[in-house]
Amino acid sequence: MQSLDAGPPVEVVNLTPHVVCLLGGELAVEVPPSGPPARVVLRPDIADGVVRVGPLVVPLKRTAASPVVVGVPESRPGVLFIVARAVAEALPERNDLVYPHDTVRDAGGRVVGCRSLARPAVAGGG
Repeated sequence: MQSLDAGPPVEVVNLTPHVVCLLGGELAVEVPPSGPPARVVLRPDIADGVVRVGPLVVPLKRTAASPVVVGVPESRPGVLFIVARAVAEALPERNDLVYPHDTVRDAGGRVVGCRSLARPAVAGGG
């Protein structure tokens, strides 16, 4: 079992377009966005017919992510980059990419913070 000793503080860089609010007990730390967000480049949509919804005819499209990720800087010692989950999952070999996890919502269902940060699991391990 891994130790829960957090060690020295790390620098956290938020590469999402939103403020990330980290919640722990009575404490909260807001991490503002640090510039353009990291993102997975999407492949062009493919038309897949239409569907009628009430009086509307709504196009259906097939979408897919490409293997291309933009906006992720090189790794730096002591730095964690908060990214969208899709970005972290596209680059699972990068232990410095984390995403908000264990989200907390308000009465209206809006995400107001998270209790943890997560990394994607890699095949054959943790």
